[in-house]
Amino acid sequence: MKRGFSLALILLLVASIILGCSNSSSSGSKDVVKVWTYPVHGDYEPELQELIKSFEAENENIKIEYEVLSWAEGPQKFDIALNSGNPPDIYFGKPQGKYVDSGLAVDLTGKLNVNESDYNDVALDHMRIEGGLYGLPIYMFLHVWGGNKQLMEQYGIDYEKIQTEGWTWAEFKELAAKGVTTKASGEQQYGFVFQGNNEELLDHLALNNGLPYRFNEDGITWNDDKILETMKYIRSLIDDGIMPRETAAVDPAKRMELYYNHQALFFGRAIPYFDPVVEAHNEEIREGKIEGEEVDFVLLPIPHNEGQEQVSFGGSEGYMLFTQKNAKEDHVNNSIKVLEHLTSAEAGQSAAALALPQVHKDAEGKFEMPLAPYNEVAAEVLASKVLPPAKVSAAAKAKDDRFRTEVVIPTFQGILSGEVTPEEALETFKTKGTEIFAQ
Repeated sequence: MKRGFSLALILLLVASIILGCSNSSSSGSKDVVKVWTYPVHGDYEPELQELIKSFEAENENIKIEYEVLSWAEGPQKFDIALNSGNPPDIYFGKPQGKYVDSGLAVDLTGKLNVNESDYNDVALDHMRIEGGLYGLPIYMFLHVWGGNKQLMEQYGIDYEKIQTEGWTWAEFKELAAKGVTTKASGEQQYGFVFQGNNEELLDHLALNNGLPYRFNEDGITWNDDKILETMKYIRSLIDDGIMPRETAAVDPAKRMELYYNHQALFFGRAIPYFDPVVEAHNEEIREGKIEGEEVDFVLLPIPHNEGQEQVSFGGSEGYMLFTQKNAKEDHVNNSIKVLEHLTSAEAGQSAAALALPQVHKDAEGKFEMPLAPYNEVAAEVLASKVLPPAKVSAAAKAKDDRFRTEVVIPTFQGILSGEVTPEEALETFKTKGTEIFAQ
């Protein structure tokens, strides 16, 4: 009985997607362009509504219908729509190999009415796969590190120098050690806290140890002494008490709890948007809505190993164009116009709301950044340290997705928990990585 009911629900969902995404829908004589998006930031839907209003005022023959998906369920809903051959015309995210392989993602090269030179080069490159341009960006995200301003000042740490000049692994470890103590309350204070439910920490530090990409067209690059050195360094942070021994069980919520409780001198991953988020938390403390001690956020670079270049972990997200079977050329052209408007300089409020530098050149300096002055300077520096994506095929990207999911994440969590040594992890990467990429 339950199985039949679940099947019925799935069939109903597929049917609703097919009907909802078919480009045969119309509103009178108007061409309907369907947009699926996400709550990009807290006030994104009103912003989107204004963008739609201004577009439709200039294009009376086109009507935009949008749906805001949840981050939890939206990707699955889109995959079902794509696999059924009826995706929405425009979808928010970043290009993936499986989208290109579907044959329904539209390469925008030579089809745009705007100039590619209007956008930040690196941000635009992150919307390409195998030379094809499959979307336009609205922001370039930054996943870096952060700090507790009060504690940094207490320990005499010059955070503004670190923000502009960077720091090495050795310098970071020496400063982080200052934050290891037992508080008067009896709670443990750590020098560094990072979420351990994925491989991000390993990604961050590998990037900053001469391994800018986890793989290339020939296979994995995490197969030598550099990745071994990176894993040993992370393990030393735990063994020396700088990071919690239970890091493998630390999720993003626990990470922020430790930060808000002044139990973390440094933490990751952090994003510029944490500046206004932390300030809102402080305001709730001042208003008596929650208990706690105020804390000020400091945006920090990822440390780099001696002799290596500083790199920020980042990329871009925006809107991609998809087509349906037997789609009319006029409808595709109208969809392109909508996509261009949703990623235009007028859409720069999203980057500003997320405290990120603008990716559309005409939007630079036109929106206020919700950042403390020292963090605004840091955000600009960190954005300049984001690398372009690896120039590899969609097939290689798909193999790396498997390598990451099946090998990297579980193996790295074994390192964090102490169940796997860095040396054992290296051998696992070599053998299983070679096996996956050879297929």
